[in-house]
Amino acid sequence: MSVDWGHLRPTTPEQGGGTRLRPIANLRLQLFRRPSICGNRGRVWRAAWTMVSAAVFQHSLPLVPYGAKAAILRWFGAQVGKGLVIKPRVTIKYPWFLTLGDDVWVGEAVWIDNHTDVAIGSNVCISQGAVLFTGNHDWSDPTFAFFCKPITVGDGVWVTAFQRLGPGTTVPGGVAVVPTQSLGGAS
Repeated sequence: MSVDWGHLRPTTPEQGGGTRLRPIANLRLQLFRRPSICGNRGRVWRAAWTMVSAAVFQHSLPLVPYGAKAAILRWFGAQVGKGLVIKPRVTIKYPWFLTLGDDVWVGEAVWIDNHTDVAIGSNVCISQGAVLFTGNHDWSDPTFAFFCKPITVGDGVWVTAFQRLGPGTTVPGGVAVVPTQSLGGAS
């Protein structure tokens, strides 16, 4: 099957976008090998987390108090400071790879896709729809090999709505992660 991709045009932030097209290896996905994630828990533990996550964290109704959510995260191995505010519809891949400082706010529909450590400092706001992902695939490798790198977010950071932090990102303290195209507000 042939697909015409001619309608796609790469853009730059100066052109009002951030999408880039780049050539990749001739993929041979049948050769992909499932990665072994260092420090991951066993299948039963991951299945238990998946069920609890679906019922408590990914649910759209705010039925569970923040303190109970913090306790559940701690029970599953997360390091959680005091004052956690975690809204509905939040997805956390593996809480045992998660460290949250004091007074962290996690907005609706945040996705923390952490195959390795994510450390979020104190007084941090991760706004709605933000995605923190520690893993990706090597597009220069025909087998599409998986890799992951930790994410660190310093104290006093605001990750604004719908922002993406990829593998290996370090955000220094006292900054806002904002879109390349201004959405209004203070500059």
